[in-house]
Amino acid sequence: MDSAKKQHERFLLDRFLELQGISPKCIQPSDPPDFLIDLEGRKAGIEVTELFIRSNKSEAHPQPEEKTLLQAVESITNLIVSKARKIYFDAGSPPVLLTIWFTDGITPDKKKGDQIAELIAHQIQSMSPQNSQAVAWRSSEAEIEHPLSESVFLIQTQGVPELRFARWTVARPGLVAPLTPKRLQEAIDKKATKINAYKKHAEEIWLLIVADRTLPSQMFSVAPDFPLDSVSSPFAKTFYYDCAHKGVIDLTREANSVIF
Repeated sequence: MDSAKKQHERFLLDRFLELQGISPKCIQPSDPPDFLIDLEGRKAGIEVTELFIRSNKSEAHPQPEEKTLLQAVESITNLIVSKARKIYFDAGSPPVLLTIWFTDGITPDKKKGDQIAELIAHQIQSMSPQNSQAVAWRSSEAEIEHPLSESVFLIQTQGVPELRFARWTVARPGLVAPLTPKRLQEAIDKKATKINAYKKHAEEIWLLIVADRTLPSQMFSVAPDFPLDSVSSPFAKTFYYDCAHKGVIDLTREANSVIF
């Protein structure tokens, strides 16, 4: 069992339960389903799944177990910034707050990512922001072509007094995709194939479908008139949860509702 994945799923579940005002007596990790909860003596199993935007190619030829390109790019850019931060601070450089914009030329290539991390660390050292001074570097304004030009568009830094203020983040612009009944139904149908396995641990099974709109790979928009009746689910309760905007669609047939 992937402990990091399980911890992330537990975080999502806790936030959802808090939002819904549900306070189980206990929550136990399980597999499958992901969790078992005690609701005043009634045991329910909850399966947590995240929903991702698919590229046009993967829509035509779905490969549910394969990471989308957007996910892979998010992962590599997080890794690059984490490594760049370590290189920068291991060199004894002063604390800085940083936001970085990558170009669409970035690829999920780990070896190349390591090289980019070193270049970013050296570029920030050369910018030398002092105290609360803000300094920006744009690849488009470089007098000669910079080795970072292909992968980084903009770096913004600001000197901060202490390391605890030195947050390094990746700016993530992205295209919003409409949430469709088809996309939700696909997610439900995939998990429905395992419902008998889930019921070995609890007769009542919930499905929690989660998206985080702060991530380009999960940036779904929900129409006010989302057609609830066009989605069907064999689960006792089925929810779509936008954890960033605290919005919930209750897809349970007898309680269809959209709260955004």
